[in-house]
Amino acid sequence: MKAALLIEPKRLEIRDVPTPEIGDRDVLVAIDAVGVCGSDVHIYAGHINWNIDASGREIPLESSPQILGHEIVGRITDVGSKVHDVVVGDRVVVDQGINCSSRGRDRADWCEYCTTGFSHHCADYVEHGITGLPGGFADSILVPAVNVIPIRGDISSEKAAMTEPLGCVLHSLRLVDTYGGRHSFTTDEPSRRVRTVALAGLGPGGQLFGQALRGILGFEGPIVASDPDAGKRRRAREDFGAIVVDPEDPSAMIDAVREASAGRGCEMLIDACGSPTAWRGFATMLRKQGTAILYGFGRERGSEGTLDAIQWRGAHLIASSGASGPLDEEGRPALYREALDHLERDTIRVDDLVTHRYDRLEDLDRALGIDPGSSDHLKGVLIRDVR
Repeated sequence: MKAALLIEPKRLEIRDVPTPEIGDRDVLVAIDAVGVCGSDVHIYAGHINWNIDASGREIPLESSPQILGHEIVGRITDVGSKVHDVVVGDRVVVDQGINCSSRGRDRADWCEYCTTGFSHHCADYVEHGITGLPGGFADSILVPAVNVIPIRGDISSEKAAMTEPLGCVLHSLRLVDTYGGRHSFTTDEPSRRVRTVALAGLGPGGQLFGQALRGILGFEGPIVASDPDAGKRRRAREDFGAIVVDPEDPSAMIDAVREASAGRGCEMLIDACGSPTAWRGFATMLRKQGTAILYGFGRERGSEGTLDAIQWRGAHLIASSGASGPLDEEGRPALYREALDHLERDTIRVDDLVTHRYDRLEDLDRALGIDPGSSDHLKGVLIRDVR
């Protein structure tokens, strides 16, 4: 089968690789669509490498090329001898994370993370398309059968590819209550309720956060959002009623949050961009003991003393990573099923979030290296179900 291998930063090669040999608990999935994530872009550019050895050292691409792509939708083309709950031809969304259930362990032998609903933090966690296991930028992918969620409706593959990123957003918001900070979306105590949200970054993650706050959590308070791109700001204003500001003016976000909150500051701050520039104002706009969700990956976010300033305010930091969530009675990822359900019912609208589409593996250099920097780019998807 064909696959796009990242052999060094900013260098992909399309190669013939062996089709994986199926195990008795596995399914082989022909790829229909794969979302291009910001994490893929960072790995491609050489900013980060999450493929590490037992000592925590990065394994160079030169010695271990990677097949990226983890927002995966496809069709089952083969099943192992012990797989009876999905069949050849089923359309599925893939959970790329390998956890205790994926490894076939009895529930009594699951690690503390899988047992308590944090499957993407499994003690033995590895991840297709991220930590060295082959991802979706290929003709097919082999995964344990419990890692697939069947698609029962007629949702498009492009739309279904947003299941994983939406799951990541839902996980982040759920942690606000799980970790028990001062402020909450669900409390009946007015003084502890989240009343104002500041949202930095209006890429796909930021747009999904805004929609999830309105459509799933029912949050009716002001959302003050910033992004350097005027088109993304306009989208946020129209889709979820955000108060939008241009971060070119360093004080604009701070002033807008202060005005929207009647001088209190925001109880919830979501960093969906990872930009060190955005961090400079975070401590000023965040209330004491407010909650900050660190969602977007970035570098040097603690520069210029910004992290110290946030610490001084006694902030509640949520470092979210992935769509970690509970495993259902079948051992499948419940949060993926929930996210897919929201997409199928249009609770969350993603049709207009995809701005760039690709139908060949050969297009991935552009999808990962060129297009993400263009002014009209929001979300790219590799779509292969046209075959």
